[in-house]
Amino acid sequence: MQTTRGLATEPQHLWFEGDPRLHAVEWNPDGRGTVLLLHGANQHARYWDALVPYLDRYRLVALDARGHGLSGRAGTGHEQGYGAEQYVADLERVLPAIRRSPDEPIAVAGHSTGSLVAMIFAARHPESLRAAVFIDIDPRPPERQRARLQDAGRRPARRFASREEVASAIVRLTPGLAPTMVKTLVDAGYERDEGGSYWPRLDPRTLAEFPQFDNTPLLPGIGLPALVIRGRDSTVSSEKAARDAVRALPRGEGAVVPGGHQLHAQEPEGLAAVLEPFLQRHLGAE
Repeated sequence: MQTTRGLATEPQHLWFEGDPRLHAVEWNPDGRGTVLLLHGANQHARYWDALVPYLDRYRLVALDARGHGLSGRAGTGHEQGYGAEQYVADLERVLPAIRRSPDEPIAVAGHSTGSLVAMIFAARHPESLRAAVFIDIDPRPPERQRARLQDAGRRPARRFASREEVASAIVRLTPGLAPTMVKTLVDAGYERDEGGSYWPRLDPRTLAEFPQFDNTPLLPGIGLPALVIRGRDSTVSSEKAARDAVRALPRGEGAVVPGGHQLHAQEPEGLAAVLEPFLQRHLGAE
């Protein structure tokens, strides 16, 4: 793992060599206990920025999944691509690298697709974690969600004429973001070509090859403390699926936060109000 220290107000950048090369950002490097943050489809690590000030007790590491943000793109070989197994294998590479000591308490918190990957990892590697948090996703998302993402991935990537045009598109999709957050999302999620146009860094294959997850059978085997969080007005996760998940998890807890699907970006204070006490109990930060 290589590190690059930025300005005091900026996170530290972490790099994990391998195929593909992976990128993460780290806040509060001296925090007690580590929370590994996993973003959802069509996002990247910096979507967690708004939540960071509310979790300043903890060291926070947000991973750019393969093909997202500054992480490298997957190859086209049989063992590569953007399936569930590849995302889990990346966690198996990253988590040991970020552990500061053999007994350091680590929790994983995923949003949307990040939650689905976190569920699989927690079921396979409970010894690596103290707790898990699953934010706003059904353990088996409806097939229509996968179809919509795959359709989006097959369409030509949109070209933007200016930074302002990119920023406007971000605000339309995710209203209510602070201007500094919008700037960060433009910088982290888009790159400028020689002609002055802006293009998403996202590999469209991450959407075109989006897998159908069914983690429901895994839940009874996740013996860790696990918090299932749903946005009250979410159109992505369902009330019933969230209740069923809490019941299926041996040490499951549930919480509802006012807001929609993008709680970490749009409702960070409300999300932190339920997330921070859970982390305090299981990571022991004082």
